[in-house]
Amino acid sequence: MLAVHQRLAELYTLSLKRPLAAAERDEQQHCLHVNTVYCWEMARLNNEAMLAAHTKDSQWQQEISAQMLEVRVTGRAAKRQG
Repeated sequence: MLAVHQRLAELYTLSLKRPLAAAERDEQQHCLHVNTVYCWEMARLNNEAMLAAHTKDSQWQQEISAQMLEVRVTGRAAKRQG
């Protein structure tokens, strides 16, 4: 879990108790944007992993696994060479 996911949960919990302040609403929108990018990146990598498995390309699978770990830890994968 990324720190942005924890903050998003905190902001959601706060919103159940009281209206969020303007700065908190802005922060919530930022967290939602980061989460969206994260989800799309993981979906792309999952699709690539499935293709690599179907084509039995073990090197590509290893590269994708490394990228997935990087996304889970940092929120984004490094630019690919190619």
